[in-house]
Amino acid sequence: LEEKGLLDFSLPSVLCLGDCQLQTPCRIQKCTADFVSLTSHLNSGLEGFDLEFCKALRAYSACTYRNSKVCRGNLVYHSAVLGISDLMSQRNCSKDGPTSSTNPEVTHDPCNYSSHTEAREHQGGDKTTPPTYLFCGLFGDPHLRTFKDHFQTCKVEGAWPLIDNNYLSVQVTNVPVVPGSSATATNKVWIVLKHWLVYQSKRPRQ
Repeated sequence: LEEKGLLDFSLPSVLCLGDCQLQTPCRIQKCTADFVSLTSHLNSGLEGFDLEFCKALRAYSACTYRNSKVCRGNLVYHSAVLGISDLMSQRNCSKDGPTSSTNPEVTHDPCNYSSHTEAREHQGGDKTTPPTYLFCGLFGDPHLRTFKDHFQTCKVEGAWPLIDNNYLSVQVTNVPVVPGSSATATNKVWIVLKHWLVYQSKRPRQ
């Protein structure tokens, strides 16, 4: 039997838990929007990218720390904290050091990406051995690491294709983080499994 499987995942954002009227609103979305503003124009293939990216990450981390009490029940906040820690580890960023100040948003193409591997080879670094497994991650505005180890930052509103190959098709939908902002967040993921063969295994009679 051959069929296509369709999975629809909705990703709701938990904005506030508890009595919101008695405390300052969680401003994690503002922290994220500021980080996007600081990094959306950066090019990972150019010299000085890591320095500026680390400065932006430290500013992002400081913003989340200032909101730690009012955001403690916010799932978006905890996801951001984990994402910051992961990015700082990937980029070998120190926790102490200069931070970026928020700059006006820079106009750029909807999707700007470059390969970490190609950038390292261009700079004369050693070519890394490809991993024995494939990983794809999507987070933030969104930031995307593809199966081929490309790093992409895509600022686009609405539905757009994430993966489309012979085996599956993945489409994500982005909505503005706050009204009027160009920063977006993923709120829906569609996964279509192509040519999925389903077998029913039966236990032989004794």
